[in-house]
Amino acid sequence: MVMVATLMASCMGSDYAAPGLDPDNAPWGNNEITETNVVSIADLKARYASTIASNGYVKIEEDMQIKGVVTGNDYAGNIYQQIPVQDETGALVVGVSASALHGFLPEGQEILIDLKDLYIGGYGEQCQIGSVYTSPNTGKTGIGRMDRYTWQKHFRLIGEADVAKADALAEDFDPSKLTDASYMEANAGKLMTIRRVSFLNADGKSVFAPDDGSVALTSNCANRALKEYSSKNIVVRTSTYADFAQEIIPEGTKDIKGIFTRYYDTWQILLRSTDDITDSPTAVFEGLVDGQGDFVVEDKSLAEGLDYVWAWSGQYGMKASAFVNDTNLPSESWLISPAIDLSQLTSATLTFEQAGNKFFSEKCENYCSVMVSTDRENWTPLELNVWPEGNSWDFYTSTANLSAYAGQSTVYIAFKYTSTSSTAGTWEVRNVVVE
Repeated sequence: MVMVATLMASCMGSDYAAPGLDPDNAPWGNNEITETNVVSIADLKARYASTIASNGYVKIEEDMQIKGVVTGNDYAGNIYQQIPVQDETGALVVGVSASALHGFLPEGQEILIDLKDLYIGGYGEQCQIGSVYTSPNTGKTGIGRMDRYTWQKHFRLIGEADVAKADALAEDFDPSKLTDASYMEANAGKLMTIRRVSFLNADGKSVFAPDDGSVALTSNCANRALKEYSSKNIVVRTSTYADFAQEIIPEGTKDIKGIFTRYYDTWQILLRSTDDITDSPTAVFEGLVDGQGDFVVEDKSLAEGLDYVWAWSGQYGMKASAFVNDTNLPSESWLISPAIDLSQLTSATLTFEQAGNKFFSEKCENYCSVMVSTDRENWTPLELNVWPEGNSWDFYTSTANLSAYAGQSTVYIAFKYTSTSSTAGTWEVRNVVVE
């Protein structure tokens, strides 16, 4: 009895699997499951896309499996009876009617899930694997949690848990695609990080999930808004049963990591613990936030009838266009930052928001480029992670690696705009940050 009690305590008191565990003979799951028809999570979701989108459910009749890494659990009490699972293509949640799941499914544990005879469906359009739930009040059915005994028959541990496996799958959330339906469908359920945000209710007194009636709760959870975005689009969701429910919401600019689930068109960030909230790196430079500031414009060439290309335009930032009186005019104009000191950094990243429109069949990057220099004479093009399509006013958050210039005391960033007599699109640039 003493040995059994000791074993149970060791399993329940840690977020890590027992060291030296042989996964082929694990006491949890079904060691008889073998890889016979493994599909990616993205492929699985695509097969049942209409069922998920309609919040329906269907029994999986085909003999197939998915393989992924556990990216969160109920260790801190905020992720309730759900197991977020992610591979390199996508993520979903597995609903299991059981507690203390972290005892044998720690973060970073890779698992193989036998899907045959389980159910897949959508809850608020969030993809979930589980069983059929029947509401005791309405009799309505939907996707719900499977019982723990069914779950034990349908998963197998692969290797030992390694948090680095989960961290390797973590992605940065792209705020420019906050309301993009395709982006939400593809990424809901993933472990992601939204950067440089702040809590709307952070006043040094408010807590994450009060249970005193001061905050409206849904399913015993409080939704906390971010200053930068509408609560209709994204919230941080905390259970009143979470270990950190009564902790004071931190003030200041933060990077927030968590499981990004969805409830219809609203992103819901589920913190795994308050360790998921970290201070945002201190920016060494911020510009084009509320005006042109110290950026200067250098017009290299302007066609007759064109007095300027760049101008500040309120919430849209610096706006470049050479379309005048319904005419495309040739031009080349540069918007150049003041000197930026990177001497104290060992790595650096440029982040800014941009939109491009009226380039028609052309691409924005065919006429626009971002350059870097240490002397304002010799310029090198920067490779961006994303460019606007060139045919909408949607803003994209773009980044470029400046680590090659870390340690330099004088670095300049330039936004180069060009146009021709056939194409004179509009380029908007704002919120330039170097950190």
